[in-house]
Amino acid sequence: MLSLIIMLSGCTPTTGEVETKDQGQDTGAVVETGETDEPVADLTIWSGERVFVTDDCEEPAIEEGHELTAENWDYYQDYHDTCPNCDYIYYVDVGPETVCGYPVTQVRYRGVDFTDEGKAIVYNFSTNSPSAEVLDPDASFDGWTLTYEYDHNSSLGMRGTVNYPEAE
Repeated sequence: MLSLIIMLSGCTPTTGEVETKDQGQDTGAVVETGETDEPVADLTIWSGERVFVTDDCEEPAIEEGHELTAENWDYYQDYHDTCPNCDYIYYVDVGPETVCGYPVTQVRYRGVDFTDEGKAIVYNFSTNSPSAEVLDPDASFDGWTLTYEYDHNSSLGMRGTVNYPEAE
């Protein structure tokens, strides 16, 4: 028993130097602070295009917009009530005035429900009254780019892409 006590006490130095690493030296270890240096997308900015596709034409319309909230839009709550799952509702300017021979509505209201990882649901809101129509229930989203498709009518299809900028 005495030899066990001597062995245990012999393992712990009671005097002498203890080797430590220089505290200022970078060891390459990552310290979790809750903040990340990884860039993230600013989902409040809508920046993209919608390609009009017919049998003999394929042309883009440019779309630029921003998020609508209760602070910047009087009708926000009315529209959000028609799409309670929408994570974002956007005001979108569209141009030019004509694409593939079709007149283009210059202002659109869009909604997006970012669902499971890599998926989203894209909505179009009526400008006459608060109502939401699903454009694409199976859109893809990679964290930066939203891609969606839908048929406007039997002779006109749409392919949309929104490229979210980096958040500042």
